[in-house]
Amino acid sequence: MHNNLIYITDGRGKIDAVQLSDIEWAQLVSDNRDSTRRQLVKCAWCWEEDRVTHWMKTYSRHDGARVVSHQPGESADHPYQALESDEHKAYCDRVERVGVAEGFLAQREACADDGRTRSDVLLVGSQHVSYEMQHSPFKQGYGATERTRRSLAAKRDAVAWHTDSAIIAGGARVAMLRSNQARLPQIENPRYELRILGGYRKVLVWECTSREGHRCPRKRYAGCGATHVDSQPGAITLDDFIRQAPAGLVLPIRPLERNGFWSSIRDYEIWVDHYGVASRPGGRGAPQRQSERRADGHSRRTAAEDHAPAVPQQRTDAFQVVTDVPDKLINLQRSAMGEHAKLASLDGAPFHAQWKAWRTAAENFHSAVTEHAARDDVTMSRYEVEQAAKSAARRSEQES
Repeated sequence: MHNNLIYITDGRGKIDAVQLSDIEWAQLVSDNRDSTRRQLVKCAWCWEEDRVTHWMKTYSRHDGARVVSHQPGESADHPYQALESDEHKAYCDRVERVGVAEGFLAQREACADDGRTRSDVLLVGSQHVSYEMQHSPFKQGYGATERTRRSLAAKRDAVAWHTDSAIIAGGARVAMLRSNQARLPQIENPRYELRILGGYRKVLVWECTSREGHRCPRKRYAGCGATHVDSQPGAITLDDFIRQAPAGLVLPIRPLERNGFWSSIRDYEIWVDHYGVASRPGGRGAPQRQSERRADGHSRRTAAEDHAPAVPQQRTDAFQVVTDVPDKLINLQRSAMGEHAKLASLDGAPFHAQWKAWRTAAENFHSAVTEHAARDDVTMSRYEVEQAAKSAARRSEQES
């Protein structure tokens, strides 16, 4: 059903027309027979996005299918979207909370400039990453592939799909992260660790020799002597992924394919160097993932190096010491840290008021970092500037 999210002006407010019983739907169709004059049902999409009222026609087709449509010529139909569950909102809250704590700009339900797509949560750092939480089956005609293409066309750098359902992850036609299933209190608990079980992989490199180990992709028992590149599941938490993606530390490989995945920036570079530009975001045509079965007498993975991220995880203090950090950035970060510390003893309305103050301070710091990193005389990347300022602010706080 298109346009299923509607406002009913008789006091029922925003509802999902799909959830109406047959009796309720029949009564609504009867009451809304002259929709423009009756002014009973209006489009929730148009109202929430643009504050424009479109009175909707409601009727049933001959096959019994329900239809909610705009008046002719007023607006195009919108795709199906179910009402958000509490778990969906909690995941979005977590993405926003973790992103803001790292200094990224966060926007909920961010509409793209072209007006054709919106993000559950958009985090803006050195990369524009659209986070999409999917915890119900995709609707036909509005799946992940089409939505990803629209987001990339709207100048999003990447779309990070996430689910906690193995069925949804297995049926998705795009690169999708899957975490362990969690209950609502666990999702809301910032100390509860949500681990990524699928969709994040480590790239392997090995020389195809006659030693024991990996099966030769060319099916040669004694090995073909070539260098092969493959991948295997990697380990990362959802919070660390949220911290790293807007900074460009994790990147998607073949995001528009079922076998696409995310990897560290170093693994991404190895993969692209081996397979070429077809595996870049939006590209197609890279080889399918090889089998990870072992076979006696076949080549052994000889890459001794464990491909760790080129830069430590953002939540650590192990970033390189940089002395030329402006005092302005240090003071702005200390201000954000101070506002965050005030949250500990608050609850209810005071907590929400203080949370807004902390978010404003974090946004001020984030904007200043972006402005400083864009200067011609600054050789560090935006991420390096941000981490250096945070490290200096923590040292300054400890010394005082």
